[in-house]
Amino acid sequence: MPDSKSVNLPPMELNPRILRTGLKRAMLRGSDSVLCIAGKASIRFISFSSLRMMASWDHPFAGPKSPRFYVFPRFAVHLLTSMLGQELSGLSLATVGPQAIMSMTDDRGHYELRWQADLHQFMVPPEFTHMLAVPKAMVATTYLALSDAAHQAVANLVNLQAVHGIPEEKLAILVDFGVSHLTLDGRTIVHGTAGAFYFDPRLIIRALELIKSNSLQVGMAPLPVGHRAVLTMVAEQDGWHVQCAMLSIGADTQKLYPLPPERLAATQA
Repeated sequence: MPDSKSVNLPPMELNPRILRTGLKRAMLRGSDSVLCIAGKASIRFISFSSLRMMASWDHPFAGPKSPRFYVFPRFAVHLLTSMLGQELSGLSLATVGPQAIMSMTDDRGHYELRWQADLHQFMVPPEFTHMLAVPKAMVATTYLALSDAAHQAVANLVNLQAVHGIPEEKLAILVDFGVSHLTLDGRTIVHGTAGAFYFDPRLIIRALELIKSNSLQVGMAPLPVGHRAVLTMVAEQDGWHVQCAMLSIGADTQKLYPLPPERLAATQA
């Protein structure tokens, strides 16, 4: 994430329909906020499910030469995706001091919405930059083939849990990449599987719920620290480039990726 120090930035014109669609899709899983990155070639909307899965929607956009980063809080997303947002004919976004200023125009007049322009409002895991990157080696597959494999793996897990009484936190999908193939297999977490990584089955199914393209690409990149990896799915969908990236489960801990203390405290408040 860039430095969150506020600087004055002139108004940037946005397409209300594209902004509304991007925010609506990014907020599908009830994230607290949405990160918007506007660059010279595209505009990107990013959200997280807990801190283990990133979902990103990218649309062509002739934006500023230097990327701009905005965090849309929940109330701003709800406003823009409401009936009022559907009637907007003009929209711009600027930064003045510590505030983000969104100017909106419709048939009734002109409005402004302001919020704190603080990137720290958008919580990301330490592996965020690795989740943004697309792995170099991607495998092309069909949505149906990947969905069938994932659901069969989940069915295997359910059977393991029912028959052997294995705790849910020790159930995961093993994802193994070869030179030109992808293997998913439901099984209990074990130690020492070379060249393969375990993923939370709920996240794989959730990613498949978000990506509704006939064809997609899948790739996996090991992280530089620890026996961990990022599993990435990308597809083209209705003029949008969709990317879902998931963090693997640490087999050494045999538990799902934990929430940070500040997020855990917020959920218990």
